Amino acid sequence: MKMRSFTLGAGLSGLLLLGACNAPAPDPMAAKNAEIAKADSVEKARVAAQEETLQKITEMFNTGNTDGIEDLVTADFLDHQMPPELATTGVQGARDVVAFYRTAMPDLHQDIVRTATNGDLTFMQVHMTGTNTGPMGAMPPTGKAMDVMGADVVRFADGKMVEHWGYMEEAKMMQQLGMMPGPDQGKPAAKK
Repeated sequence: MKMRSFTLGAGLSGLLLLGACNAPAPDPMAAKNAEIAKADSVEKARVAAQEETLQKITEMFNTGNTDGIEDLVTADFLDHQMPPELATTGVQGARDVVAFYRTAMPDLHQDIVRTATNGDLTFMQVHMTGTNTGPMGAMPPTGKAMDVMGADVVRFADGKMVEHWGYMEEAKMMQQLGMMPGPDQGKPAAKK
């Protein structure tokens, strides 16, 4: 009985060895495709992480709660759209800019409309609303509402925000808040 199982086992081993010798050569494109898929997966994860960070920062503007902001921005973070009244940078600068806008508009709300990422830069379009019930720097509160669009560009390094550039419809916001004349204000009445 033992001899029969040895013969059967040796026969199967021989077939497997013979089959392995006749196996086709490895496909060089399969290794390359696997490498590309892995790189694509890493890139998608990085893009998702950058966009998640922007979502968290947006939520901080919406709530005024900046707990954990040090996990999102670098110690030397630089905001190129910082209100002139603020001179801080880094983590404190990020906290200060959130507090500045939340003081001016305690009901400030931002919605991310769309994002796009190219390398270490993420681009974001936002819709912002709020009612100016607090001072905005030297400007007193107006009690009026604003509804504007904005665009932001954020540079990332090691998963954190390093730099921010932004634009919002500032002239439109100032007109809506009554801080500057609108397009129809100040024009002479049409002659009849």
